[in-house]
Amino acid sequence: MAGRIPTLSTSNLPAASPAEAAATSSPARGTAMLSSIFKSVRVPEFRFKWQFWAEKGQQSSAAKDKNMSLDELASRPKPLGEQIISIKEFYQHFNNIPVENLKLRDSIHLFHLGVKPLWEDPRNDKGGAYYFRVSKENAPQFWHEMCLLSVGDVLQGAVETKRASFNDDICGLSYSVRWNAVQIAVWNRDAENEEGKEKLIATILDKLSDELKPKKDSYWYKAHKEHKGFIAPSAA
Repeated sequence: MAGRIPTLSTSNLPAASPAEAAATSSPARGTAMLSSIFKSVRVPEFRFKWQFWAEKGQQSSAAKDKNMSLDELASRPKPLGEQIISIKEFYQHFNNIPVENLKLRDSIHLFHLGVKPLWEDPRNDKGGAYYFRVSKENAPQFWHEMCLLSVGDVLQGAVETKRASFNDDICGLSYSVRWNAVQIAVWNRDAENEEGKEKLIATILDKLSDELKPKKDSYWYKAHKEHKGFIAPSAA
């Protein structure tokens, strides 16, 4: 028939050998592509080192205050994996921590290396956190973007001070499952850094994707020492 497109017959051709298949396969697909890039390119290191933590069945502050000692409290969060020094290590950990599968009151934390996700940790006890109430549908993407803003030093730049005695830092983030929502917290070291706190929330509201920007009544700031379950260092 005129205009018919010719076809190529491949019947009876031998299959490609394993060596030939390996030589012609492309790494430019998904995780294989990322792995290929990471192996061939030196990935710049983060300014701060980070670590993920997991906490099962996090108790309320009232229950903690009544039943738990500081030593027992400190043993609850468990480190996940090794230190994170670049975006390569970040995604190697992040992609293996599906926050969507966490159960009620379970938590995942991302903190500066050497800082435990506890109000009473020496790097945290004078600080506080912004708490965001996020729908379970939006929480994983909200968490992802907040993690990148943290390891990328964007949030640090908002709170950083140049005082000789006590400088502010972003200490870490928490993702905690509640009854009908997820609570995501951004911890800073100095609860009295009013200018830094204002810059921090302004930065978060500016940098988050439009569909994730929280409404005014869905976030708040609270110093750690104001929680009922806070154990003051002198009482430890």
